[in-house]
Amino acid sequence: MIYQASAVGSIALDLLNQNNHMRVHSIFNNGFNIVNESNDLIFVGTTKNGYFPFGVTIDKNTMHYAKEFLSVGHIVKVSRRGIDYKDFMIMLNQADLVKYDKVETGYTTAIKNVVNDFNFEKFNDSDFYPEKMSEILDALADENSDFPLKYLVGRGSGLTPSGDDMITGILYVDALDPFISEVHKNSLASYLSETVTTIVSENFIKLALKGIFSSKITELGENPSKKAVEALLALGSSSGHDTLYGIYMTLNRR
Repeated sequence: MIYQASAVGSIALDLLNQNNHMRVHSIFNNGFNIVNESNDLIFVGTTKNGYFPFGVTIDKNTMHYAKEFLSVGHIVKVSRRGIDYKDFMIMLNQADLVKYDKVETGYTTAIKNVVNDFNFEKFNDSDFYPEKMSEILDALADENSDFPLKYLVGRGSGLTPSGDDMITGILYVDALDPFISEVHKNSLASYLSETVTTIVSENFIKLALKGIFSSKITELGENPSKKAVEALLALGSSSGHDTLYGIYMTLNRR
């Protein structure tokens, strides 16, 4: 069966060009992940979770059949043409190329006003209670402090642990209004190389360090609104709320 992808992120296309084979890493309702030997990741899935720099966008029907053909651990052939496994292929010849630019610095007041209308009380009795997050955020601005993000990296469960999603939120605000010491950014990049969290989180954070984020996050900055916040909150089982909490705490400590 041959299916057509509707869009492909620029990073995903580069990975497809550079590799001959990739491994199915994980499969869920709205998509699946494939990785190469270096654990560089491509997400193939629907638009429910937005667009990703390392994403290939397919419709619900294609995803339905993908789950019938693929299992975790399967090796798929990849190229600029698409993703191929036996009689199942996702073609890219009609896919729109989605390019991603680094987030540029800008005003955060409108984002803060919108985000502050939402309730984050569920974090008060968690590992991520406000006082702890404030301590981490203060330390991030101090180049002489111990590496503060070690507490968050990999903390939580799932494909993207809560602490990692919060780091993405923190890095998003930093991209808009820089405050994190370069020492701590370098420490984070180095720490990730030690396999301290999931492959999925690692890829998200590495891109966030470069100022590149998924569309669900950037849309909040481009159009600060209740609708944009609610779209982010719908991301994953808790990823959206965790990311937004990172944004909320950072904006209110700046």
